[in-house]
Amino acid sequence: MTDERVAVVTGGGGGIGHATCTALARDGFLVLVADRDEGRAAAVSGELCDQGLRAEPVGVDVTSSAAVDKLLAATTRFGELRAVVCCAGIVHVGSVSDCTDEAWSEVLDINLTGTLRVCRAAAALFPAGGSITTVASIAGRTASTFSSPAYVASKAGVIGLTRSLAAQLADRRIRVNCVAPGVIETPMTATYGAERLAVLTEKIPAGRLGSAAEVAEVIAFLAGPRSSYVTGQVIDVNGGQFIG
Repeated sequence: MTDERVAVVTGGGGGIGHATCTALARDGFLVLVADRDEGRAAAVSGELCDQGLRAEPVGVDVTSSAAVDKLLAATTRFGELRAVVCCAGIVHVGSVSDCTDEAWSEVLDINLTGTLRVCRAAAALFPAGGSITTVASIAGRTASTFSSPAYVASKAGVIGLTRSLAAQLADRRIRVNCVAPGVIETPMTATYGAERLAVLTEKIPAGRLGSAAEVAEVIAFLAGPRSSYVTGQVIDVNGGQFIG
C-alpha cells in the first residue's frame, strides 16, 4: 500500500458525482470514480488524468452488497482510504398513485439501502478514521409535491441514516455528514423540462439553479481535514430555498 490519500465517490459518473471527483482530485486525493456505468467512470477518470490529477475508474452497483464490499476492499491497492462520498442515486417524480411497489423498491434500494451498503463497508475499512459524506436532497427536508413519495422517503432516510452513523462511529474518528442539494443543473434535472425548471427556479431566493461544482465544493470541505470537528450535520446547498 502506498501513502496516497484515497477517496471513493459512488455515482462518480453523474453530475454531482463528476464534480465531486474533480474537487477531491484537486484537493490531492487519488479518486476512485465508482459508477454502475463503467464507461462514464472511465470518461471522468480519463478527464481528470488528462488534467494531471489522479483517478481510477471502478465499476460498482450499489444494489449489491458483494459489489460494494469488493469496491471498498480494493482501495488498499491504491493507498489509505480517507474519504467516501455516496453520490449514487436515481430520481423519481410523481404522486402517490404513480408510486408502484416496483418503483418504491428500486428507489429505496439505490438511494437509501445503497448508501447504507457503502457506509457499512467503508466503516469497516477506514484504517485511522476518515470521512463519509452522504447526499440527500431538499426533497428530504421539505414537503415536496413534485418528487415521488419514494424519492422523498429515500432522501429523508439518508438524513436519518447519516445522523445515526455519525453518533455510532464518532469514537472511531469517522465523521459522517450529509449534503442536501436543492435544484441543481445536472443531466438528471435536465429531464424535468424547461417549464418545470422555470417553476422551480421561481421558488429559489438566489434566483437561479445551483451548479454541480457548488455542491461539490461543500462535499470536498466535509471530506477533508478542514472540517475535522464537524460530524452528524446536514448542510443545505439550495440558494436559500429551504431555510430552517
